[in-house]
Amino acid sequence: MTASLSHDMPAQHAGHLTTRVRSRLKRPPPPLPRADAALFKAVVAIMLAGAAATGIALYMTRKGEDRVAVVQPSRIGAVALMVPRDLTGLEDDDTSRLVGMVRLRLDWPSLGPAQPQSRSRLLVTLSPPDKVNEPATQLSVYARFLTPTVWSNPGGLVVRGFRKGSPYEGDEFYVSVPDGRGFAARCPVETGTELDEPCRVTFRHRGMDVNIRFPRRIIADWELMLGGVRRTVDGMIR
Repeated sequence: MTASLSHDMPAQHAGHLTTRVRSRLKRPPPPLPRADAALFKAVVAIMLAGAAATGIALYMTRKGEDRVAVVQPSRIGAVALMVPRDLTGLEDDDTSRLVGMVRLRLDWPSLGPAQPQSRSRLLVTLSPPDKVNEPATQLSVYARFLTPTVWSNPGGLVVRGFRKGSPYEGDEFYVSVPDGRGFAARCPVETGTELDEPCRVTFRHRGMDVNIRFPRRIIADWELMLGGVRRTVDGMIR
């Protein structure tokens, strides 16, 4: 009897000790001293700030990569271009490419990417130089079919009509003074045309022919239009 009792005592003591250890482990840790709590908050704030900075850096890097990805290399004759895809009016999944020419759809007057809600647009085509588009050649071709009547137009332009039966019957010829070399555009007389950009002008710039189709209502701003398109093209040349 005595031996059995003495044998159970260590077991009971061990069980009691285990119970005390478990109860202490379940207790919540003591609160940090104020100084340690402040230090802990500062460390957490630094870690969060670092994570935010890393996220911003990754976002900007990805954004820069996206900008690079939407620039499409092109070549027109000897001229190398890097064309912003959003200026072409093509969707991201459109893989079609024009060989030897570039087409742009620009908003007017911002000259940014044309949007469906854009009130006025410029349709620009860049192509290799052709002798028929030289100013002197254009003027000599049109001169044979022009009527003698001349009248003025806002923007410092003069206007002449084309004779009936000529290839350009129904159009009017808008030219800059004194000789039309600065600007020479054809516009249809009828305003009920299906085209939103019925007028057209072609000129030579940086070794390329630049053709612009534009609304008749902005023809008085022809100098701003030509200058803006030239600057846009210059920004693409590499």
